[in-house]
Formats: sequence, C-alpha cells, structure tokens
Amino acid sequence: MKISTDHLSQYGKRETRAGLIFFIRTPITAVFVFTILYGCAYTSPDSTVEPGFKPATSVAIPMANTHQSTDAPSIVARSAIMIDAQSGKTLYEKNADARLPVASTQKLLTAMEVIAEGGLQRDVTITIWDQLQPPTKLGLIAGTSHRRLDLLGAMLVSSANDAASALANAAEGSYGDFISRMNARAERLGAKHSLFLNPHGLDMPNQHSTARDAAIIAYHAYRIPLIRHFTAREMIPFNYGDGRTVLLENTNLLLWNRPAYFNGLKSGFTIEGGKCLVASAKHHGREILIVLLGSTQEEVFRDAKRLFRWYERQAKASLVGNPSQANL
Repeated sequence: MKISTDHLSQYGKRETRAGLIFFIRTPITAVFVFTILYGCAYTSPDSTVEPGFKPATSVAIPMANTHQSTDAPSIVARSAIMIDAQSGKTLYEKNADARLPVASTQKLLTAMEVIAEGGLQRDVTITIWDQLQPPTKLGLIAGTSHRRLDLLGAMLVSSANDAASALANAAEGSYGDFISRMNARAERLGAKHSLFLNPHGLDMPNQHSTARDAAIIAYHAYRIPLIRHFTAREMIPFNYGDGRTVLLENTNLLLWNRPAYFNGLKSGFTIEGGKCLVASAKHHGREILIVLLGSTQEEVFRDAKRLFRWYERQAKASLVGNPSQANL
C-alpha cells in the first residue's frame, strides 16, 4: 500500500498556518515558529519505505554475540536492546526477552495498522468511550469529528489515549477486530512473544511484550515515512474545530534536550510498565534503534544517551582495529 503525499503536503501547510495564527505575538516569535513548523514540512517520497532501506516482511533480531559485561554502561531500565536500524543486528541487550508492559510505545504498532488501512483524510466521530479514556489525552468530546490523520499525529506526538481509542473504534470492523489485526501484524513481522489488548498501551492484565519484540516493531515502523515524520516533531498544532488550536508537545524529551543524533519515535509511561522508550538515532552514517522498558522518568533518557555513547566508543574502537569495518 502507498500513502499519497497530497494529504501530507496539505497537513504541513495546515500546520504552518495554524501555528502562526496561534503563536505570532512578536516578529521574533513569528520567525521562530515559522522556522519550526515550515522547516519541518513533510517532504518524504510517495512510499511507506524510506530510501536506502530494504522492505521486509519480517526480521529476526538474535541475541548479541559480543561480551558486554566489562565495559557496557549500567542502566536503570529493567530490559533493553539496541539494534542497527539498517541490518537489525543486535548491538546491546539486557533481559531483552523478559515479558513486560511497553506502555505507549505500542502506539507505533497502532500507527502501522492505521496507516495500512488508509483513508487518513476520513473524519472520525468521537464516541463516549473515546472521551472517557484516562490521561494523557486531548480532551476530545463525544459527537465531534476529527480527521484520522490529525488523530494519528496527536497519538504519536503527545501520546493522546483518546486519539488512539478513536482510531481503533473507527477502523474497519470492530474495536476488537482492530486489536486482532494489531496482533496479527506483530506476529507477521516477527514479534511473536507479545499480546496487545488495546491501542494505547494502558495497563491491562496479560498485556505484554518484550524489548526484542518492541525492537522488531520499531525496525518496521522506522521504515514508514509518516511515522518518522510525526515522531521527529517537537510539537504539532491540533485544531479542535471550535476555534481552538493548540500546540501538542512531543513526550519524547530527547527531541527537546538532545544531542543532535536522536531523531524520533516514542516514549511512554504506565504504573506497571514504568517509563519506556523506543528511540532512533543517527550519527556518522550509523542508524540505531534503542528500546528501554521499565526505567524511570528521571533516567530513561539518560539511559538512551549512555547506550548510544557506548556504541559510539565501540564503533570507533572497531574502526581502529579494522579500518574497513564501518559499523560494529
């Protein structure tokens, strides 16, 4: 399935106008907001696969075959894995097969299912069930209508649970059918040790995944331009349709106070799951995906930075030992 770029360019223009209307107060502010919103306009090609990546129906992420105990960083996360985003090679792991909640990072799988279904310009009518979802949420009101594309962006950027619920409820078939398709997609991609029971990642008995499965899902989500586009944004406008336009801030704080190499994907938090993160990074031609489960609000982003810096040191050391080897 291909995604038409017509609605993407329209979305970018719409965001720019909304953002300017809402935030311009001084010339300096106008320049700042215009730079953020217009400079990040979507320009990816008409494809669900990024250039330079090989499409894949599934990927196996085997256990790391390198010794980590002596120099690998100490991290707070209960479970973690770091993989090469191009090859899927495991670069680091810690309890990567432990069954744990993944919180809102499972919205990446929800987004994949929504995008595969298509019809992103179609309006969705909010139900009372959607309205009653617990925070984090947009505060959507039952009976109002919103574009699926706008709800998708809100779900990926601000982690809105009511948006995730609305997308699942409005999908083809029933809510349960949507969840079944999510699980079927995960298994088809190679994530065979997970059970997803809702579209947003809120805690439910028996719902679980693993860091390795989350990395497999992230490996495929990373190849979808629309997911890359939204998860790389520090903020996006959301129009409620009643005259209110607000800027939604990304919950992935690596985008706000980051080394330049972190560039997207999803964070999450629940009581049972703790702070979770699926992060992408690109530096010196290397593209990395990091999954952290069961960390804390204070440490999860530090964990990600520790792992990437460790990988950079390992990569440099391998180049010294073997100049022809560009990656670990």
